[in-house]
Amino acid sequence: MQDVRRARTTDHTTLVECVQRWWGDSRTPEQSRELSLLLPRLFLQHFADTSLVLEDEQGIRAFLVGFYSADHAEEAYIHFVGVDPELRKQGVARRLYTTFFERAAAAGRTEVRAITSTRNNGSIAFHQAMGFELEAGDREVDGLPVHTDYDGPGQDRVAFRRKLGAPEVRTLAPFTTRAATPQDFDTIVGVVDDWWGRAASRDLTRVFVNHFYGTSLIAEHDGELAGFVIGFLSPSNPQEAYIHFTGVAPTWRRTGLGSFLYERFFDMARAHDRTVVKAITSPQNTRSIAFHSALGFTPSAPITDYDGPALDRVSFRREL
Repeated sequence: MQDVRRARTTDHTTLVECVQRWWGDSRTPEQSRELSLLLPRLFLQHFADTSLVLEDEQGIRAFLVGFYSADHAEEAYIHFVGVDPELRKQGVARRLYTTFFERAAAAGRTEVRAITSTRNNGSIAFHQAMGFELEAGDREVDGLPVHTDYDGPGQDRVAFRRKLGAPEVRTLAPFTTRAATPQDFDTIVGVVDDWWGRAASRDLTRVFVNHFYGTSLIAEHDGELAGFVIGFLSPSNPQEAYIHFTGVAPTWRRTGLGSFLYERFFDMARAHDRTVVKAITSPQNTRSIAFHSALGFTPSAPITDYDGPALDRVSFRREL
Protein backbone atom coordinates (compact mmCIF):
# COMPACT_ATOMS: atom_id res chain seq x y z
CA MET A 1 0.00 0.00 0.00
CA GLN A 2 1.32 3.45 -0.93
CA ASP A 3 0.93 6.10 1.76
CA VAL A 4 1.58 9.83 1.49
CA ARG A 5 3.01 11.51 4.58
CA ARG A 6 4.76 14.72 5.48
CA ALA A 7 8.50 14.66 4.94
CA ARG A 8 11.00 14.55 7.78
CA THR A 9 14.51 15.99 8.10
CA THR A 10 15.79 12.43 8.44
CA ASP A 11 14.53 11.68 4.90
CA HIS A 12 17.24 13.85 3.34
CA THR A 13 19.93 11.20 2.88
CA THR A 14 17.43 8.80 1.31
CA LEU A 15 16.03 11.46 -1.04
CA VAL A 16 19.51 12.37 -2.27
CA GLU A 17 20.20 8.69 -2.94
CA CYS A 18 16.87 8.44 -4.78
CA VAL A 19 17.70 11.39 -7.01
CA GLN A 20 21.07 9.94 -7.96
CA ARG A 21 19.52 6.53 -8.66
CA TRP A 22 16.22 7.51 -10.31
CA TRP A 23 17.82 9.90 -12.78
CA GLY A 24 20.58 7.45 -13.62
CA ASP A 25 18.79 6.28 -16.77
CA SER A 26 19.02 9.72 -18.39
CA ARG A 27 22.18 11.18 -16.87
CA THR A 28 25.74 10.18 -16.16
CA PRO A 29 26.63 9.48 -12.52
CA GLU A 30 28.27 12.90 -12.33
CA GLN A 31 25.21 14.64 -13.77
CA SER A 32 22.95 12.81 -11.34
CA ARG A 33 25.15 13.87 -8.45
CA GLU A 34 25.03 17.49 -9.62
CA LEU A 35 21.24 17.28 -9.83
CA SER A 36 21.05 16.08 -6.23
CA LEU A 37 22.92 19.23 -5.15
CA LEU A 38 19.67 21.11 -5.87
CA LEU A 39 18.29 19.41 -2.77
CA PRO A 40 20.50 20.51 0.16
CA ARG A 41 19.53 19.44 3.66
CA LEU A 42 18.13 22.86 4.52
CA PHE A 43 15.00 22.11 2.46
CA LEU A 44 14.21 19.17 4.73
CA GLN A 45 15.28 21.02 7.87
CA HIS A 46 13.01 23.99 7.28
CA PHE A 47 10.29 22.85 4.86
CA ALA A 48 9.58 19.27 5.89
CA ASP A 49 6.08 20.12 7.09
CA THR A 50 5.09 21.39 3.64
CA SER A 51 6.86 18.61 1.75
CA LEU A 52 5.51 15.14 0.96
CA VAL A 53 6.83 11.61 0.75
CA LEU A 54 5.10 8.58 -0.76
CA GLU A 55 6.30 5.24 0.56
CA ASP A 56 5.33 1.60 0.58
CA GLU A 57 6.83 -1.60 1.93
CA GLN A 58 9.89 -1.00 -0.27
CA GLY A 59 10.55 2.43 1.23
CA ILE A 60 10.35 5.91 -0.30
CA ARG A 61 9.03 5.76 -3.86
CA ALA A 62 8.28 9.43 -4.61
CA PHE A 63 8.59 12.86 -3.01
CA LEU A 64 7.67 16.51 -3.41
CA VAL A 65 9.66 19.25 -1.69
CA GLY A 66 7.77 22.52 -1.46
CA PHE A 67 7.17 25.47 0.83
CA TYR A 68 4.94 28.46 1.52
CA SER A 69 6.63 31.72 0.54
CA ALA A 70 7.71 33.95 3.42
CA ASP A 71 7.80 37.09 1.24
CA HIS A 72 4.65 36.48 -0.82
CA ALA A 73 1.83 35.51 1.51
CA GLU A 74 -0.40 34.27 -1.32
CA GLU A 75 2.16 31.91 -2.87
CA ALA A 76 3.36 28.34 -2.43
CA TYR A 77 6.34 26.94 -4.34
CA ILE A 78 7.24 23.45 -5.55
CA HIS A 79 11.02 23.10 -5.58
CA PHE A 80 11.86 19.45 -6.39
CA VAL A 81 9.80 16.38 -7.27
CA GLY A 82 10.91 12.82 -7.92
CA VAL A 83 9.17 9.52 -8.72
CA ASP A 84 10.72 6.06 -8.84
CA PRO A 85 10.91 5.05 -12.54
CA GLU A 86 8.94 1.89 -11.70
CA LEU A 87 5.95 4.05 -10.67
CA ARG A 88 5.99 6.63 -13.43
CA LYS A 89 2.85 7.08 -15.55
CA GLN A 90 0.72 5.72 -12.70
CA GLY A 91 -0.57 9.06 -11.37
CA VAL A 92 1.89 9.25 -8.47
CA ALA A 93 3.19 12.74 -9.28
CA ARG A 94 -0.37 13.94 -9.83
CA ARG A 95 -1.32 12.60 -6.40
CA LEU A 96 1.56 14.46 -4.74
CA TYR A 97 0.77 17.71 -6.56
CA THR A 98 -2.94 17.46 -5.75
CA THR A 99 -2.20 16.87 -2.06
CA PHE A 100 0.16 19.86 -2.04
CA PHE A 101 -2.49 22.03 -3.72
CA GLU A 102 -5.13 21.03 -1.17
CA ARG A 103 -2.90 21.78 1.80
CA ALA A 104 -1.64 25.05 0.34
CA ALA A 105 -5.21 26.20 -0.29
CA ALA A 106 -6.24 25.20 3.23
CA ALA A 107 -3.32 27.31 4.53
CA GLY A 108 -4.64 30.35 2.64
CA ARG A 109 -2.32 30.24 -0.37
CA THR A 110 -3.96 31.17 -3.67
CA GLU A 111 -1.31 30.21 -6.22
CA VAL A 112 1.53 27.76 -6.73
CA ARG A 113 4.71 28.41 -8.69
CA ALA A 114 7.42 26.14 -10.07
CA ILE A 115 10.20 26.15 -12.67
CA THR A 116 11.97 23.68 -14.91
CA SER A 117 14.74 23.69 -17.49
CA THR A 118 13.97 24.66 -21.07
CA ARG A 119 14.94 21.16 -22.25
CA ASN A 120 12.66 19.25 -19.89
CA ASN A 121 9.76 18.67 -22.24
CA GLY A 122 8.23 16.02 -20.01
CA SER A 123 8.10 18.40 -17.04
CA ILE A 124 6.64 21.19 -19.18
CA ALA A 125 3.88 18.92 -20.48
CA PHE A 126 3.13 17.58 -17.00
CA HIS A 127 2.79 21.02 -15.44
CA GLN A 128 0.50 22.19 -18.22
CA ALA A 129 -1.63 19.07 -17.75
CA MET A 130 -1.85 19.94 -14.03
CA GLY A 131 -3.30 23.35 -14.84
CA PHE A 132 -0.16 25.47 -14.67
CA GLU A 133 0.26 28.41 -17.04
CA LEU A 134 3.57 29.31 -18.63
CA GLU A 135 4.75 32.70 -17.41
CA ALA A 136 5.93 35.17 -20.04
CA GLY A 137 9.71 35.33 -20.27
CA ASP A 138 12.14 37.79 -21.84
CA ARG A 139 12.37 35.74 -25.04
CA GLU A 140 10.82 32.76 -26.83
CA VAL A 141 12.48 29.61 -28.08
CA ASP A 142 10.35 27.49 -30.43
CA GLY A 143 7.28 29.22 -29.04
CA LEU A 144 8.29 28.53 -25.43
CA PRO A 145 8.60 31.54 -23.06
CA VAL A 146 12.10 31.48 -21.57
CA HIS A 147 13.59 33.39 -18.63
CA THR A 148 17.20 33.99 -19.60
CA ASP A 149 19.87 33.39 -16.92
CA TYR A 150 17.08 32.80 -14.38
CA ASP A 151 19.33 30.80 -12.03
CA GLY A 152 22.63 32.30 -13.18
CA PRO A 153 24.59 32.67 -16.42
CA GLY A 154 23.40 30.09 -18.93
CA GLN A 155 20.79 28.73 -16.50
CA ASP A 156 17.62 29.53 -18.47
CA ARG A 157 14.29 28.38 -17.03
CA VAL A 158 10.62 27.99 -17.86
CA ALA A 159 8.39 29.35 -15.09
CA PHE A 160 4.93 28.04 -14.15
CA ARG A 161 2.06 29.53 -12.21
CA ARG A 162 -1.21 27.88 -11.13
CA LYS A 163 -4.12 29.56 -9.39
CA LEU A 164 -5.76 27.69 -6.53
CA GLY A 165 -9.47 27.73 -5.83
CA ALA A 166 -10.84 28.58 -2.43
CA PRO A 167 -10.52 25.67 -0.01
CA GLU A 168 -13.53 23.40 -0.06
CA VAL A 169 -15.92 23.89 2.84
CA ARG A 170 -17.25 20.48 3.76
CA THR A 171 -20.98 20.15 4.35
CA LEU A 172 -23.17 17.27 5.45
CA ALA A 173 -26.93 17.42 4.88
CA PRO A 174 -29.19 17.91 6.76
CA PHE A 175 -26.84 19.61 9.23
CA THR A 176 -25.32 23.07 9.39
CA THR A 177 -21.86 23.39 10.89
CA ARG A 178 -20.21 26.44 12.42
CA ALA A 179 -17.49 27.45 14.83
CA ALA A 180 -18.53 27.33 18.46
CA THR A 181 -19.15 30.41 20.63
CA PRO A 182 -18.82 30.78 24.41
CA GLN A 183 -22.62 30.82 24.63
CA ASP A 184 -22.73 27.22 23.36
CA PHE A 185 -21.38 25.91 26.67
CA ASP A 186 -24.73 26.03 28.47
CA THR A 187 -26.47 24.21 25.61
CA ILE A 188 -23.83 21.47 25.50
CA VAL A 189 -23.72 20.93 29.26
CA GLY A 190 -27.50 20.83 29.31
CA VAL A 191 -27.71 17.77 27.04
CA VAL A 192 -24.57 15.63 27.34
CA ASP A 193 -25.68 13.74 30.45
CA ASP A 194 -28.82 12.67 28.61
CA TRP A 195 -26.83 11.84 25.48
CA TRP A 196 -24.39 9.65 27.42
CA GLY A 197 -26.86 8.28 29.96
CA ARG A 198 -24.42 9.15 32.75
CA ALA A 199 -22.73 12.15 34.37
CA ALA A 200 -20.50 13.08 31.41
CA SER A 201 -20.82 16.87 31.75
CA ARG A 202 -18.34 16.92 34.64
CA ASP A 203 -15.56 16.25 32.09
CA LEU A 204 -16.28 19.53 30.25
CA THR A 205 -15.75 22.80 32.09
CA ARG A 206 -16.61 26.25 30.76
CA VAL A 207 -12.95 27.20 30.33
CA PHE A 208 -12.62 24.95 27.25
CA VAL A 209 -15.49 26.64 25.42
CA ASN A 210 -14.59 30.15 26.59
CA HIS A 211 -11.01 29.93 25.37
CA PHE A 212 -11.05 27.40 22.50
CA TYR A 213 -14.36 28.08 20.80
CA GLY A 214 -12.62 29.28 17.61
CA THR A 215 -11.18 25.79 17.06
CA SER A 216 -14.32 23.95 18.15
CA LEU A 217 -17.32 22.98 16.02
CA ILE A 218 -21.08 22.92 16.44
CA ALA A 219 -23.46 20.93 14.21
CA GLU A 220 -27.14 21.82 14.25
CA HIS A 221 -30.35 20.51 12.72
CA ASP A 222 -33.24 22.96 12.47
CA GLY A 223 -31.54 25.11 15.09
CA GLU A 224 -31.11 22.27 17.59
CA LEU A 225 -27.74 20.96 18.74
CA ALA A 226 -26.94 17.73 16.87
CA GLY A 227 -23.24 17.28 17.63
CA PHE A 228 -20.06 19.07 18.63
CA VAL A 229 -16.28 18.81 18.85
CA ILE A 230 -14.34 20.81 21.43
CA GLY A 231 -10.68 20.96 20.43
CA PHE A 232 -7.66 23.22 20.34
CA LEU A 233 -4.26 23.81 18.79
CA SER A 234 -1.55 23.04 21.32
CA PRO A 235 0.50 26.15 22.26
CA SER A 236 3.23 24.01 23.85
CA ASN A 237 3.52 21.45 21.04
CA PRO A 238 3.26 23.43 17.79
CA GLN A 239 2.78 20.33 15.61
CA GLU A 240 -0.20 19.05 17.58
CA ALA A 241 -3.95 19.58 17.75
CA TYR A 242 -6.08 18.01 20.45
CA ILE A 243 -9.72 16.90 20.60
CA HIS A 244 -10.91 17.21 24.19
CA PHE A 245 -14.62 16.42 24.09
CA THR A 246 -17.02 15.35 21.37
CA GLY A 247 -20.60 14.22 21.20
CA VAL A 248 -23.44 13.36 18.81
CA ALA A 249 -27.12 13.32 19.78
CA PRO A 250 -28.50 9.75 19.92
CA THR A 251 -30.98 10.63 17.16
CA TRP A 252 -28.12 11.41 14.76
CA ARG A 253 -25.71 8.60 15.54
CA ARG A 254 -24.71 6.36 12.64
CA THR A 255 -25.34 9.21 10.19
CA GLY A 256 -21.65 10.00 9.71
CA LEU A 257 -21.93 13.22 11.70
CA GLY A 258 -19.18 12.30 14.18
CA SER A 259 -16.75 11.42 11.39
CA PHE A 260 -17.73 14.57 9.50
CA LEU A 261 -16.97 16.82 12.49
CA TYR A 262 -13.62 15.12 12.99
CA GLU A 263 -12.73 15.61 9.31
CA ARG A 264 -13.66 19.30 9.59
CA PHE A 265 -11.38 19.55 12.64
CA PHE A 266 -8.58 17.81 10.69
CA ASP A 267 -8.98 20.38 7.89
CA MET A 268 -8.67 23.22 10.37
CA ALA A 269 -5.62 21.66 12.00
CA ARG A 270 -3.89 21.19 8.62
CA ALA A 271 -4.60 24.81 7.72
CA HIS A 272 -2.64 25.78 10.82
CA ASP A 273 0.26 23.45 9.89
CA ARG A 274 -0.52 20.87 12.55
CA THR A 275 0.67 17.39 11.66
CA VAL A 276 -0.72 15.33 14.54
CA VAL A 277 -4.11 15.12 16.26
CA LYS A 278 -4.40 13.51 19.69
CA ALA A 279 -7.28 12.47 21.93
CA ILE A 280 -7.97 10.18 24.91
CA THR A 281 -10.77 7.97 26.22
CA SER A 282 -11.27 5.46 29.01
CA PRO A 283 -10.23 1.83 28.41
CA GLN A 284 -13.85 0.80 29.02
CA ASN A 285 -15.18 2.97 26.19
CA THR A 286 -14.92 0.38 23.45
CA ARG A 287 -17.22 2.37 21.15
CA SER A 288 -14.89 5.39 21.30
CA ILE A 289 -11.83 3.21 20.72
CA ALA A 290 -13.46 1.63 17.66
CA PHE A 291 -14.56 5.04 16.33
CA HIS A 292 -11.10 6.61 16.65
CA SER A 293 -9.41 3.54 15.17
CA ALA A 294 -11.75 3.68 12.15
CA LEU A 295 -10.73 7.31 11.61
CA GLY A 296 -7.06 6.42 11.42
CA PHE A 297 -6.02 7.01 15.03
CA THR A 298 -3.54 4.66 16.63
CA PRO A 299 -4.62 3.73 20.18
CA SER A 300 -2.13 3.16 22.96
CA ALA A 301 -2.30 0.44 25.54
CA PRO A 302 -4.21 1.59 28.67
CA ILE A 303 -2.12 4.13 30.60
CA THR A 304 -2.44 3.67 34.35
CA ASP A 305 -3.45 6.74 36.41
CA TYR A 306 -3.23 8.97 33.31
CA ASP A 307 -5.63 11.58 34.75
CA GLY A 308 -5.04 10.72 38.40
CA PRO A 309 -5.40 7.69 40.68
CA ALA A 310 -7.57 5.00 39.09
CA LEU A 311 -8.24 7.26 36.08
CA ASP A 312 -6.68 5.11 33.38
CA ARG A 313 -6.86 6.27 29.79
CA VAL A 314 -6.24 5.13 26.20
CA SER A 315 -4.37 7.74 24.19
CA PHE A 316 -4.96 8.22 20.45
CA ARG A 317 -2.65 9.69 17.81
CA ARG A 318 -3.37 10.42 14.15
CA GLU A 319 -0.90 11.76 11.60
CA LEU A 320 -2.27 14.37 9.21
